[in-house]
Amino acid sequence: MKTCYKLTLVFIAVVMIVPEADAILGVRRRTAFRTAVVVSSATHAADASAASASSSATAQAQQQTAAAQQQTAAAQTQTAAAQQQAAEAQKPTVAATPAAAPAAAGKPLPIGTVVTTLPPGCVSTPVGGVEYYYGGGNFYRAVFQGNNLVYVTAEPK
Repeated sequence: MKTCYKLTLVFIAVVMIVPEADAILGVRRRTAFRTAVVVSSATHAADASAASASSSATAQAQQQTAAAQQQTAAAQTQTAAAQQQAAEAQKPTVAATPAAAPAAAGKPLPIGTVVTTLPPGCVSTPVGGVEYYYGGGNFYRAVFQGNNLVYVTAEPK
C-alpha cells in the first residue's frame, strides 16, 4: 500500500511540476492528431463541396451551350428549307407533253397519262384504301416523279 501511495504522489508531483506531463504521457499528442484529422476532413469536405458546385455549374453551362447549338441548327435548317422553297418557286414550270394536258370535262385520258396539276373541281375519293382524285371523267393517283408530285391517270382497284 505504501508503494501504491508513493507512486500516486510521484505521479501527482510530476503532473504538477511538469506542466506538459500529459504531452509526455501522450494524451495531448493523440488529441492533437484527432483534431487534425477532423479539421483535415472538414477541409476536404469543404473542398469537395466547392468542387461539386463548380462541376455542377460547368455541367449547366455545357447544357445551355448544347441547347443554344440545337436552336442554331434548327434555325439554319428552317432557313435552308425556306431558300429551297424560294428556289423551287422561281424555277420555270416544265411544260407537259401535249398528251399530259388535263382532260376537258367528259373526255377521258388514256391510263398512265402523267399530269402536273389536277383539273379544276377534282375531289378526293378513297377506293380500296388508296387515295384517288376524280375529276374530268378520270381517276388520278398522286405519285412522285423525282422530287416533284405529279398525278397519273389510273383505274381504281
